[in-house]
Amino acid sequence: MNPARNSVVVGYDGSAGAQAALRWGLDLAARRHAPVRLVHAFESSMYDVRLSGGYDPGLGTTLRAAAEEMLEEAAAGAKASHPDVEVLTKLEAGPAAATLIEESENAQMVVVGTRGTGGFTSLVIGSTTLHVAAHARCTVVAVPVPGEGEPAGSGVVVGVDGSELSEAAIEFAFRAASETGDPLVAVHAWRDPSTTGPGVMVPLVYDPVLVSQEERVVLAESLAGWQEKYPDVRVEAKVVHAHPTRALVEESRGARLLVVGCRGRGELRSLLLGSVSHGVLHHAACPVAVVHVHG
Repeated sequence: MNPARNSVVVGYDGSAGAQAALRWGLDLAARRHAPVRLVHAFESSMYDVRLSGGYDPGLGTTLRAAAEEMLEEAAAGAKASHPDVEVLTKLEAGPAAATLIEESENAQMVVVGTRGTGGFTSLVIGSTTLHVAAHARCTVVAVPVPGEGEPAGSGVVVGVDGSELSEAAIEFAFRAASETGDPLVAVHAWRDPSTTGPGVMVPLVYDPVLVSQEERVVLAESLAGWQEKYPDVRVEAKVVHAHPTRALVEESRGARLLVVGCRGRGELRSLLLGSVSHGVLHHAACPVAVVHVHG
């Protein structure tokens, strides 16, 4: 495999969120025998300070040197904690989101924190993390800062809806669970039938038991082949009558990882418009992997 394509890219800005992302990325890289690329996007214009005598021409150089030192210190710590992982650093001029999206072209995964200094990781609509999750060319993992004294999570949760998107998420989730020895919880959420378009009506009365049984068939069919491929993974299939975002966020409590699928590149309008992926990125209690399907 191409070493660059096999790499794990970690967006790093020195914040607690970035440090959590780095730890997560290093653990994954160690399991997969992959190198880590520690990337910081440097925008000198963000630090322009108007002094009494005008702009200080040396300020950008000073701040760039500080950013280089921050990266080298982070790399040294990473090599000390994970001596078997190759750690590379890259300081890139330009916006954080554009930098990480470009890096995703040659990576198996991009890992970012869910809170940061405003460069890589603030999670508000239009932020870097959401933009990268929408447009990256590989899987993106958003890692929250664990609470003080909070135990490490266990179990991998994956959202399943029978689509091509959830197929990619299922594949990723089974591999992750197999690598860590975690059980896998596959969640299929359904809501009350409703109109499907102008002039199209569904019955006002339906049998929820029958609907639930039908949805269980959808879930079982989605998982069947993967359970055969990963016989070591213990699977719990859950069909719930709830909004998918609510169901997945609830399952994320105490989990190691939550996995959802999405349509990549510019086609991912739903992530910017309040989709399930958008919702779980905002509210999940564990790291979230957004697995891209391109085409």
